[in-house]
Amino acid sequence: MATIDKKLLKRLKILYVEDDDNVRNELSSLLSNFFENVYVAENGKIGLELYKEKQNDIDIIIADINMPKLTGIEMLEEIRDIDKNIPVIFTTAYSDTEFLIDAIKLKVYEYIIKPIDIRNLMKVLAELSTIIYHDFLLNQQNKELKKYKDIIYNNNIVIRTNKNMKIAFVNDLFCDITGFDKKELIGQELIYLKHKDINDEIYKKIYNNVLNNRQWTGQLKNITKDGNYYISDTSVISTLNDLGELTGCLVIQKDETEKVIKNREVRSSLMKDKSQIFIKSKENSAQFQNNINGLRDEIEFLRKEVFRVKSDKDRYIYTTEKYSLENKKLKTELKQYKNDSELVEQKSTRTLKLSKENADMRIQIKKLNSKLDNIKEDHEKECKQIKVNYEVQIDDLEQELSKMNEKLDGIGNAESMSQKLAYWKEKAKNEAKRMELLEKQIIQHGDKTIMTKLFGSR
Repeated sequence: MATIDKKLLKRLKILYVEDDDNVRNELSSLLSNFFENVYVAENGKIGLELYKEKQNDIDIIIADINMPKLTGIEMLEEIRDIDKNIPVIFTTAYSDTEFLIDAIKLKVYEYIIKPIDIRNLMKVLAELSTIIYHDFLLNQQNKELKKYKDIIYNNNIVIRTNKNMKIAFVNDLFCDITGFDKKELIGQELIYLKHKDINDEIYKKIYNNVLNNRQWTGQLKNITKDGNYYISDTSVISTLNDLGELTGCLVIQKDETEKVIKNREVRSSLMKDKSQIFIKSKENSAQFQNNINGLRDEIEFLRKEVFRVKSDKDRYIYTTEKYSLENKKLKTELKQYKNDSELVEQKSTRTLKLSKENADMRIQIKKLNSKLDNIKEDHEKECKQIKVNYEVQIDDLEQELSKMNEKLDGIGNAESMSQKLAYWKEKAKNEAKRMELLEKQIIQHGDKTIMTKLFGSR
């Protein structure tokens, strides 16, 4: 089972004919896993009808022998009238000699005894699949060979001889070109077609190559029926049978008559043209010599002109290099000047910027001075108001003190008066301290210059 090529099996279609339901169902299910299609019939009659319907789609037949309506032998006899070569495998529970003889007559490929050995059956089917595949390849090759043969026969002259080098076949193209009828040439020797201009040794060499199974290739000139000729590129090969024995030769020719004649005319025309050219060249040789001398003078003049132009070119190159150096120098100076200009411009920009900043500072200072004057004025007003308030309070205290003194004078008890006086002195002293503290706070929080002017240095 390991050597079975499943791809080859999958290419095939099977017709399986079996009257036993269990065997048929089991084996058909198994075969379906390996083959592209499995057609199933329950007796020989249905199997024959199914084959007739699907005969172009069936590659192998597996059938029982002992079946109702039609036995396997009877079914195969009918099938052999349609197809002599389809492979058939018989399965049966008997090994009757009579059946074996009939099976051999009907070209049965294999005879398998029931119960069926699946391994043996698959081995047989694998062998058959290989054979069928090889036949398929062979048919394909034969079809391709036929195509090539048709191409050769339709586009070339073909002549076939027997082993005695007598013509046995010519194709239609040969008859069209030469005018010969096929019947006129059959039985004639190949050399019969030789033109008188061709040496006999060429045909001797062709015959010798054929006898030694060697190909001959060359150009031949052969006669036509009207006494004219045709020229062909010719290949001659030996033909052999299956035993390798010589059976004759195959001559394949390509008509090149028009091409050869045309080439000949071209060569003749060229020879004629060469002769005319030679004659004309002799007649015109003196004129050509004069022209050559004139050309030599012109060449000499041109040489001098080239030398002069070259000298001018050298001077121009020198002048160009000189100007180039000066140009580089000027570019360097210009670049330096641009750098200096940029530096001056930067300085000027900075100066303008500083001037603007100074002007802004002056304006700011002016605003600050104005604000300071306002603050001074406010402080002066506030201090004057405080001074006035204190003066009023002092006057009030002095008046009160005067009143108290007057009352003190009116009081007879000196001790009581003394205590009151001490009380008012202490109160006046505390009030003076409070005023002094308030003055310090004003000085501390106000502008020093203004405070100094108002209260003096403390």
